[in-house]
Amino acid sequence: MTKQSRRLALISLLILLILSFSWQGMRSIWQPDEGYYSGIAMSMIEHDTLVVPYLGEHEIFLDKPPLIYWGIIGGMKLFGTSEFGVRVFHGLSFFITCIFTGLLAADMFKKRVIGIFAALIYATMTVPFSVSNFVTPDTLLVLWTTAAMYCFWKSLAFDGKSGLWKVLLCGALGFGFLAKGPAVLIPCGGMFVFLALSRQLKRFFITPWAIVGFLVFIAIGLSWYIWISIELEGAMKYLFDSQVWGRLVSKKFNRNPGFTGMFIYVPVLIFGTFPWSTVFIEKFNVLKSSLGSKAALKGLCNNHVKLLLVCWFVVQLIVLCAASSRLGLYALPVFPAIAIACAKVWYGKLAGELPEGMAAFVKMYRKSVVWFAVWCVLILGSRVAMAYIPSEDDMEKLAAEIMQIVPDEKVEICAIDRRADGLIFYMEHGVEFISSGKNNYPTYYIAERIMEELITAEEEKEALVFLIDNKKNLERCCGILNDNEVKYSTVELDYNRTIIFPEQKFIQE
Repeated sequence: MTKQSRRLALISLLILLILSFSWQGMRSIWQPDEGYYSGIAMSMIEHDTLVVPYLGEHEIFLDKPPLIYWGIIGGMKLFGTSEFGVRVFHGLSFFITCIFTGLLAADMFKKRVIGIFAALIYATMTVPFSVSNFVTPDTLLVLWTTAAMYCFWKSLAFDGKSGLWKVLLCGALGFGFLAKGPAVLIPCGGMFVFLALSRQLKRFFITPWAIVGFLVFIAIGLSWYIWISIELEGAMKYLFDSQVWGRLVSKKFNRNPGFTGMFIYVPVLIFGTFPWSTVFIEKFNVLKSSLGSKAALKGLCNNHVKLLLVCWFVVQLIVLCAASSRLGLYALPVFPAIAIACAKVWYGKLAGELPEGMAAFVKMYRKSVVWFAVWCVLILGSRVAMAYIPSEDDMEKLAAEIMQIVPDEKVEICAIDRRADGLIFYMEHGVEFISSGKNNYPTYYIAERIMEELITAEEEKEALVFLIDNKKNLERCCGILNDNEVKYSTVELDYNRTIIFPEQKFIQE
């Protein structure tokens, strides 16, 4: 590495650290995702377990495997029970993803500078950067899919270390399985198609290392699933339905279903890769001609770098579009491939090699450097601005409202039909999810109904209040209480929320 490249790498590393960790703790916990992930981490600490994902006192939440909770717990152990502690592991995952993206690009094109560009481009794309500030499994998933793709690329060398890289590939997939379950296997489709088109399937899989890698994947990725399926009745059936059948085939989760639902990925890819993907507009004719003929496709199969990037992008999108459940963030694992392609194109726009010395580099590309700095300031500013935007999902504000009305910490807060698990992070009150009886999101734990919860509270002499999130749910809840001749009083909160104080006999006694 030249002195110039080394300086550029160090400066880029500093930029990545700033982008990954700055102001991660400014914004409060927002419902829904951050609410129940942080709430589960807090509940697991309370229950003194790292295996069973509790949410509150009784509910077991099996929608996601435990890696995300382990990361939050580790962050809070190191940095205290704070918003930064909750998000620091996601910032670290984002940072490492940038590094893997850069390493893969540099190894693919044999240019360290392209690797630096790829890392910075991924870090400053709107969607990856924005998601790194929200606690979801998607940031963890893209870390392990990118790490797996890097190991896969290194294993293609078929040298003395190719077997080790295959084992590391399986290890990365195992950790990805602990991050978001079978979703980590979707990029394997791209790898498989790549091997088939490049005629390397037999050579890649028929090796003793394949057996070792498979065992490593089982030990890392399936160990939690096996344990939880043995310990909890019905867990295996639920996990299969929730993470495989329900996401890919059935319409149970009802997330952008049908033919039109696949278009959810169009704005995500167009605006989520901004501003870097704009370079492809001027290259549109080149891209069209490079894939529009048999000769071009044959040439693509002979160019392993381009072939892998295309398979990485196209195969994943086909699977995501074919699935019955679709959300925009499901496309996040293809963003490193786009970043690498962007880095190569942008590097091609440079006039020859980089000039010697940082001063000469800044002078030659002054305009580009200024625009990049401005863009970094803007996206970091957006993270700060989010902390001051009023939102009904702000659990810190809601907790403050509730504590003014319900100061007694022994009173349990029962959220009706819409979860408010982020309150667990800010309050000593117990928080529980209760159903009014309408069709709720399918979960492993069957939520109690309103009257069931009231009866249980009377028997156990526990005080409770109901938290209602909108007028329609308020009417439904009040109707149930009126039908059962339960007296109650109400207090209105912001964002059309209401607190209901049901009359409880043991309190009167």
